[in-house]
Amino acid sequence: MELQMRLLDRRELPGFAPYLLPRTRAALERGDMAVTAVGAVCGRSAYGAAAFRLDGDRAVMTDLFVDAAVRRRGTAGRLLTELTLRAAAAGAVRLDADYVLAGPECAAMDALLLGRGFTPPVRRSRVFRADSADYRDDRWLGRAFRPGYRTPEGVTEFSALPRAALEELEHAADISETLSWPALRDAADSSLCVALVQENRAAAYLLAAPSEDGGCALLSAVRRTGAPAWAFTALLTELVNRCYYRMGGDFPFYFSVLTPRVERLALRLMGERFTDYEEHTCSLAVPGGTRT
Repeated sequence: MELQMRLLDRRELPGFAPYLLPRTRAALERGDMAVTAVGAVCGRSAYGAAAFRLDGDRAVMTDLFVDAAVRRRGTAGRLLTELTLRAAAAGAVRLDADYVLAGPECAAMDALLLGRGFTPPVRRSRVFRADSADYRDDRWLGRAFRPGYRTPEGVTEFSALPRAALEELEHAADISETLSWPALRDAADSSLCVALVQENRAAAYLLAAPSEDGGCALLSAVRRTGAPAWAFTALLTELVNRCYYRMGGDFPFYFSVLTPRVERLALRLMGERFTDYEEHTCSLAVPGGTRT
C-alpha cells in the first residue's frame, strides 16, 4: 500500500470527514484561507488527515488522525512532514501543537511529536471527561434531567445578564485573566454560559462552549467573594440541563482543572464516574519559515 499526501479542499471533505474535527470541516467548507488540511490517500480511499490554522507567523495544528488500518507505518509522520512544509510555505516560523488525550494515546502523541523534532511536550492541565448518562440518579445533578426542573432564582444565561453586571465583569480585578469573561467570550457560547446574579453583580459564573464531539466543554468556573457555597452546584445543574436539551439527550462533558478548589468540588461531585485526560503542548521551529 503506497500512500500519497494530498492538499484538501471542500470537494474532498466527504472522504476525509472521519479524520477532521467539525470545526476544521466547517472552515474548509466555507473556504477559510487560514486553515490548511492535508490527507493521506491510497487509490480512492482516505486513511488520515492533518490540519493547521495560521495565526500570524505561527501555525497551530488542530487535527492529526490516522486510520487504524495504517497505524505504525509512518503515516502520521508523513502527514506531519507535509503539514510542516505547508506551514513554511504559508510563512509560519513555528508549528504549535495543543492536544487533549487519555493515557496511552497521549503518550503515543508525545512520542510521535518528540520524534519529529518538537520540543518536549509539557502538561498544561489535567482534563476530565464525564458522561451525563452516569449522573441521572445523582443526588445533586440528577434533577437537571427531570421534566420538573426549574432554573434557580438569580441564575441566568450571559445573554440575559443586566448591563451593569456585564460592565462590572469587564474590569473585575478579583478574577484571574485566564478565567475572565473578556478573555473567553470569543471562545464561549453565551447560551451555555450561566451566572448567579446578586445585587446586580455576577457573584459566580460558568463559561462553556460545545465540544468537538457534540458535548460541552467548561472553559471557566468562578465563585467570587460573597457568593453562597451552593453557587457552583446550582450553576452546574443549570448548565447540564441546558446541554441535555440542546444536545437532544446524553452528552460528554469536559473540563480542565481550573483551580484547586474547583478540582476538589469536581472530584466530590463525580466520584469515580470520569475519564482522566491530559492537555499537552509543544512546538516545532519550522524549517524555511519566514517572518512577514
